[in-house]
Amino acid sequence: MKRTFLSSYLVVGAAALSCFLMPAVTRAQSIARLNPANSFANVNSDKNASAVAALKRLEARVIVYRSLGEFEENGRLARVPLQTFESELRDVTAQLQPLVSQMPASKLKNELINALASYRDGLFWWRKIDHPRVIHVSALKFGDESSTPADVALRANVPYTVAIHWRQAAQYLHRAEALLNESNRN
Repeated sequence: MKRTFLSSYLVVGAAALSCFLMPAVTRAQSIARLNPANSFANVNSDKNASAVAALKRLEARVIVYRSLGEFEENGRLARVPLQTFESELRDVTAQLQPLVSQMPASKLKNELINALASYRDGLFWWRKIDHPRVIHVSALKFGDESSTPADVALRANVPYTVAIHWRQAAQYLHRAEALLNESNRN
């Protein structure tokens, strides 16, 4: 009696253990789980290429400086006006969101998301310092807008912040291109 009682506990324990371990072992040995970025890239390489091409359109609109000295020489942030870049970013975001939402978690997806976020952040800061050439009378404010020294320092450093965001976006985009080229070779 004692032996059957103990053996039944062993059988139940082994069955419970196999129920928990078998799915984990099976999943770990799946070929698709070994390298999800490459398997996804091979199936949807044209979608990935169009995502990279959309971000390349943004890269063509901005000026990416290699150094602070290079930026101080020129001082320009983009090849196009703010409104043009803003509408281009809206178009690229609308094109990229459905593509990225369908991608599984991978390095390529992260690089694309980070590049888009860097362009978005750069635009945010660019808006802070953009001064339109035409002033509408309805936009004028009455009152003393005194600037503190901290506000002046912040506004003076915003162009550098924008340039840094463009540079980061370019780095993310180049890494995404490298990942895409690597997956296309495989």
